[in-house]
Amino acid sequence: MACSTWLKNYGYAGRVNEHLLGLVELEHRYRQAGNLGILHSLLLVERIEQTNHRDRAMFEETYGQAMVGRAAGRTLYDALKALAADTRCPLCGVQAVAQVDHHAPKDKFPLLALTPLNLVAVCGTCNQAKSNTFDLEPAREAIHPYFDDLGADRWLFAHIDSAAGGVAVFQAKPPGTWPHIKAARLQRHFTKYHLADRYRAEAGHALSIRKRKDTRTLEESGPGGLRDQLLADADEYADYDPNSWQAALVFALADSSWYLNGGMRGI
Repeated sequence: MACSTWLKNYGYAGRVNEHLLGLVELEHRYRQAGNLGILHSLLLVERIEQTNHRDRAMFEETYGQAMVGRAAGRTLYDALKALAADTRCPLCGVQAVAQVDHHAPKDKFPLLALTPLNLVAVCGTCNQAKSNTFDLEPAREAIHPYFDDLGADRWLFAHIDSAAGGVAVFQAKPPGTWPHIKAARLQRHFTKYHLADRYRAEAGHALSIRKRKDTRTLEESGPGGLRDQLLADADEYADYDPNSWQAALVFALADSSWYLNGGMRGI
């Protein structure tokens, strides 16, 4: 393993080897539970068994020193960061990945401190927002990018607040067909990572960039032509990700009579 030299030098190799079969078996159960949608149930049980584990400090130190702080382990750390699509953080879709976060916090789940499936590439802002919390309620369970499929249904929407000068207001609206817990988890995710505020800030910059283009389209083709162009642009964003903030923003612009009739000139 990537940390083997460090483990030998610090006298941890024997103790880690004692856990090796158990760690492999735990990773297998973690994967199975994730695929079946019952990861939270598994973690509730593991939390009781792992919180005061006698080798907790060793596993935490191995992660921090051998995996993050040493060249051999850092190769694995960087490989995990590279798993993020387009280098974007999977929790917000806004910032570039910068760190690796433990889905199940390592201070509460030390036996998962080195488990690749438990390590998710995220941006610094999302990592700070998540911190080392682990919610016991299923409706507050953190979204796991490797296992939680939010599907192709639209749940991110926006509207343009003309009274505020064209500010985009974002909302998470889970489809009515979703199970209650799934919908609650999404709402919790949207709130916990301050996505409404972060998307609004990104949208303000995006509106400034497209202002000239949309003004020209309005002058050449009128409100109807501008709306057609906005819908075409929104569909392109939605083809990549139906719940990107870009898609939500441009769909909102296409629905805004204020914007379609020249509101962008005041932005």
